[in-house]
Amino acid sequence: MAHLVSELLELLSSIRFYEVKQEVRLVVGVKEEVKNLTRKLQSVKLEVADAERRWRHAQDKSAKEWLDEFEEICYGLDDVLDEWVTAILKSETESGYENPSKSKRKLKIHSSRFTCGQVSLRDGIASKIKKLNEKANGFFGGGKPDFEKSIQYSATAVDETSVCGREKEKDRIMKLLLGESTDQGGRSSDVISIVGIAGVGKTYLAELVYEEKSIKEEFNFKIWVSVSQSFAKIIAEKSDFQSVPNRFSSSYRVGLNDLLEETALAVFGKKFLLVLDDVQEIDSFMWDKYLKCYFEFGLPGSKVLITTRSDMVPVSMSNHTSLFPLHGITEDDCRSLFSHCAWFGNSSTESEGMVSIHNKIISGCKGLPFLVKALVSLLQVKISTEERQHVLDSKAWDQYKDKPGYPPLLLCYDDLPSKMKRCFTYCAVFSKDCKKLEQEYWINLWMAQGYLRATQIKEEELVGKDYFENLIARSFFQNAIKDGNSSTAAFKVHDLVHEFAQFLTENDCVNVEVSSHGVIGMVSSWDKVRHLKIEFSERNASFPVSFASLKNLRSLLVDYCKSDYPIVTGNQDDLLSRLTCLRALKLSHISSEEISDKIGKLIHLRYLDLSDNQHLKYLPEEIGELYNLQTLNLSGCCELQRLPYGLCRLINLRHLNNYHTDKLTFMPRGIERLTSLKSLYKFVVNCSYHSRELSSTLGDLQNLNYLRKYLEICGLGNSTDMISEARKAQLKKKKQLVTLKLSFVECRALIHDQDEEIIQALEPPPSLEHLEIEHYGGIKMKIPNWMMQLAKLSKICISKCRNCNNLPPLGKLPFLEYLEISDMRSLHKVGDEFLGIETNHKESEDKKKAFPKLKELRFSHMYAWDEWDAGIALEEEVMPCLLRLYIGFCNKLEALPTQLLQMTPLEELAVDDCRSLRGQNHWKVGVDWHYISRIPIIYFDGKRYVNYKCPACDLAFNFL
Repeated sequence: MAHLVSELLELLSSIRFYEVKQEVRLVVGVKEEVKNLTRKLQSVKLEVADAERRWRHAQDKSAKEWLDEFEEICYGLDDVLDEWVTAILKSETESGYENPSKSKRKLKIHSSRFTCGQVSLRDGIASKIKKLNEKANGFFGGGKPDFEKSIQYSATAVDETSVCGREKEKDRIMKLLLGESTDQGGRSSDVISIVGIAGVGKTYLAELVYEEKSIKEEFNFKIWVSVSQSFAKIIAEKSDFQSVPNRFSSSYRVGLNDLLEETALAVFGKKFLLVLDDVQEIDSFMWDKYLKCYFEFGLPGSKVLITTRSDMVPVSMSNHTSLFPLHGITEDDCRSLFSHCAWFGNSSTESEGMVSIHNKIISGCKGLPFLVKALVSLLQVKISTEERQHVLDSKAWDQYKDKPGYPPLLLCYDDLPSKMKRCFTYCAVFSKDCKKLEQEYWINLWMAQGYLRATQIKEEELVGKDYFENLIARSFFQNAIKDGNSSTAAFKVHDLVHEFAQFLTENDCVNVEVSSHGVIGMVSSWDKVRHLKIEFSERNASFPVSFASLKNLRSLLVDYCKSDYPIVTGNQDDLLSRLTCLRALKLSHISSEEISDKIGKLIHLRYLDLSDNQHLKYLPEEIGELYNLQTLNLSGCCELQRLPYGLCRLINLRHLNNYHTDKLTFMPRGIERLTSLKSLYKFVVNCSYHSRELSSTLGDLQNLNYLRKYLEICGLGNSTDMISEARKAQLKKKKQLVTLKLSFVECRALIHDQDEEIIQALEPPPSLEHLEIEHYGGIKMKIPNWMMQLAKLSKICISKCRNCNNLPPLGKLPFLEYLEISDMRSLHKVGDEFLGIETNHKESEDKKKAFPKLKELRFSHMYAWDEWDAGIALEEEVMPCLLRLYIGFCNKLEALPTQLLQMTPLEELAVDDCRSLRGQNHWKVGVDWHYISRIPIIYFDGKRYVNYKCPACDLAFNFL
């Protein structure tokens, strides 16, 4: 609640700022009302904090009632103030705005004057502020303002390899998995089930075993599956699934959606280990149909390891199941773990009094290692004996005796800054089944709710990342998945922590599943729900409640797990007209060709996700009235014809995800106004089907210098002024771009020699790591001058350049690690020019290297390619780091260069549907077999050959 007070104070301050800046005035008397509200909010902060403590720690119902009523006032005030700020923003944005679709009509609004409609709006807002001020009088005290002290926490790198109190359990599990008998019958079990309560460390113990060296040596194929949901439910779901053997490496972690029957092929003829983590329920029918067959396909000694809270799960699975109950660790082990986490295994210099406090605190963890780590993070900022004694004396220990784990979590939660508290509790809106949550998606939702505020040195996204790291350090989030830059990309919420978040939010954050039988999930009062996530599990399921009951919603996230959902479509007008307080809205998989124009009523909306609406063709112009919109996700809207012309009015837009919107033919005019954009997946250059007056040009990218990560520019090469426009775009100034895709117009009457100059003009920034070029129209391809200067460029993909009859000298690139060439139908020969080695170069003492860091090389769909000549390679060092080579659908290629096969450290070779190569390299009898037989793993047309004599054979092939 305290975070709401702080946000309201910021809003009130911003209104007074805009008054001066825009020369607009509140109606007479309301300015004083705003000042009064500011004073009251400042004075009530201590009362709010005290009431929250009384409710959380002592279950004081009167404090809860006071908080609920005060919350209603705060949310109402937030809506009114946001409405006023939006009105000012609208006035500022539309000053001089011209709708390009109405060439003769211009709408100009000067910020210093209000129209009649705006005067009416201003009066309405003033009236609402007065009413709220009157309602608030009974709740505000006259104490002095006390602004919270923000505490910054840093993540501590704890050595997870040392586990206290689990050595015996680990050894016993290892013996069971390695086939050593531990029962009187003398037979080892096929299925081992670790059973224990939430937080006891089941998953952690399984992970320790999974990563053991002896386990890796024993099992040549391992799969880890995070289950979480009902097993029957997951089996019923289908996702876009490619061939399992081609996707998995020998230690690949997957979701159960991708498992199903196909994974039986992956374990065929192998001794496998399958880990099913967090199984909630399974019946004997499902076991017999889907998982028992694994033992029929796999080699003897294969195992399944399960973690579960229910001792009924193992009973359903196998006659040869070993039940392994896991209990809490001893207090001595808790103390050892505490010492290890707090002092990294070194001896501490604690006083006797401090040791006594620690021991009593640790005893409240009930033997759960997860809670010990959480308390360590709390005590690291509670330095003095008095502060730690205060933790020990908290009433929470006695108040929540019946909820093991809650007292330590509550104490850690109380110590968070107020805004970070709200960020944490928002995770309750997602189901416990969500095992991986994307950080970027999460941060965008936090921003939409106003939980993140930029500082003088950090934008909202960076503040959100800081919150993530702090919450991970506090053990609220865990199992962080890092991206290539060692930053957190995704995370997981422990089941116990998720239950605790739901306890804190009660009806505020709700997640329900809706089937034809009704709602799965408890909701005591729909009108108190602020954040709602609904998953429809059946097509004939209906919306669980009238939209009128959800008028206070600030988040509505709708998913449909099977196919397009027609129910929401029929109720769009009702939904969008009533839920006017929404800050975040997700409507995916709806079977409609358009979105209702009523969406313009959602003036508070910051986050709009319309992804995967495969029938959606048009967006209403009213989207241009969502002046606060920060994120617009249109990915997967493959039938979308165009973006609304009013898009350029969304000056607060930070993220426009238009990935896989292949029918877009232009970007609406005015895109250059969106200078806050940080992500734009695709910029479509006008493909000459539309008037230039309606569309943006490539040069309009000039001022969008905050673009980051991925950018695709398509429609290149379709006009004579493209080179000058490419220079105007100034891609070099987009210093946070990581991936750039340049796609030329495919169907052109003539071969355009200007394509080479266009690429030269589109010089990317030094941060670029991945470059893709598609539909290049020239006959010859050269390396642009800037490419040699990109020290981070490690991946290049060139495809569908069907006129090109040569490959550029990519071997000169010193940092290239991955290269993919595909669908170049005019290419007949790959020779020395590809290596970048001149045929008339002078001899030197030092060998020249071609592709000095290349690790993976792929050629595919090269239908005319018949010769690969690397003759000069005998005198040079070529691809000294090459580990993986893939050749696919190259039917005319007769042989691979023997020098390449002999001189590179290849570990994996795949040849797929290449008729001529198949005979040359046939198993043991082909003329070239002796050249490739040293390679540890070889695939011919999907058939896997493994050289078991090679020490690298435990590496799995993951190309095809």
